[in-house]
Amino acid sequence: MKPSCVPAIERWLNRGRRRLLRRARSADPTARARLLYLVAGSQAADLDSLAASIAYAWLLRLELKRGPVLPYVPIARADLRLRPEALELFGQIGLDPSGLLFADELEPGELGLLAGLQLSLVDSDGSWLPQALQARIVEVLDHHAGADPSRFGAPGAARTVEQVGSTCTLVAERFLLRRPEAVDPALAVLLLGPILLDTAGLDPAAGRAAERDRIAAARLGELAGLAAGGLYARLLQARGDLSGLASEELLRRDFKEGWAGGVRYGISSVPISRERWLERDLQRDRALGLFREARALDLLLVMAGYQERGPASLPAGQPADSFRRELALCAGPPRLAARAEAFLRSLPLGLQEMPEAGPAVCWFRQAATEFSRKRLEPLLRAWLEGEGPDPEDSASPADTAGGAP
Repeated sequence: MKPSCVPAIERWLNRGRRRLLRRARSADPTARARLLYLVAGSQAADLDSLAASIAYAWLLRLELKRGPVLPYVPIARADLRLRPEALELFGQIGLDPSGLLFADELEPGELGLLAGLQLSLVDSDGSWLPQALQARIVEVLDHHAGADPSRFGAPGAARTVEQVGSTCTLVAERFLLRRPEAVDPALAVLLLGPILLDTAGLDPAAGRAAERDRIAAARLGELAGLAAGGLYARLLQARGDLSGLASEELLRRDFKEGWAGGVRYGISSVPISRERWLERDLQRDRALGLFREARALDLLLVMAGYQERGPASLPAGQPADSFRRELALCAGPPRLAARAEAFLRSLPLGLQEMPEAGPAVCWFRQAATEFSRKRLEPLLRAWLEGEGPDPEDSASPADTAGGAP
């Protein structure tokens, strides 16, 4: 068996993080102007973004074409604990994540002060970045339907948007094409895990896996020397371990927000059913409202995706252990809530209103389980932009001071 790449990755991460922090805090303009290449994932920092940013930065580091290169994690370091599936995957390969650079150590605004900075984005089009950083984007590698990375970035930036289930599939393809000898069992597991989670274990019934995902997963499984089913089961179990998480933490663990048509919106993905969530927190719907208000959102959608046995929560016609989805809508202005509900019902989501929904939050079963946030967000953004701003839809000027994020 090849020696593991993990010790080399840990040394690279720790050394690069220390040097970057020293450079960012230096008063020497020459130091700030030196070339630096960061690879960042989406603002949700889910497992796909985390693994893809680490692996793709490592590929660029091995190619030694772009000077110093590091992954960048756009969340606070303490929030990594809200992603137990990531900690499980890192544990599987023996990777200590302490060397990663997090946003509370170097905020996006501080990054903009580094004159030599260039950005590569994976699993994101850059819409969440401050405008000053959007101009530093030189590459986008994304898999979101409807993503339009051409709106952001430096002139001549390389842009790749492919319809696959996971960004790690795109990174794996590049590794296997450009540096196949570097894909040892540890790196193969790092890339394979997110592909399995993002495609519901490559289950055809879930409708989330492309043929390229299956090909990449098969090759990575061979290189990893393990059964994909066992890895998927462990990651799924870890992701479902929500013990100790309050509702606010559950909502922010995989959260994206944006601004379109004068409306500030957010979408949270949670791995738990509405029913089981209520067992954990009797004030569940109130928690959704408080989360929306705390982030000054006009509109909050919560997409629940989970696998759960037992007939008690079965939507009609689905087998007992199938992948299922539910959707919650929480809006401030009543008119926006009504218009957003009409929009969601116009999509092929197969929505069925769930009983006992409160006045502030509407819950639906979602029959179209293949319709993930990856597919919904660009449609929501396009609808909001096409509808145009409505004074009754957005928050008060005091709430939205400072403009779009």
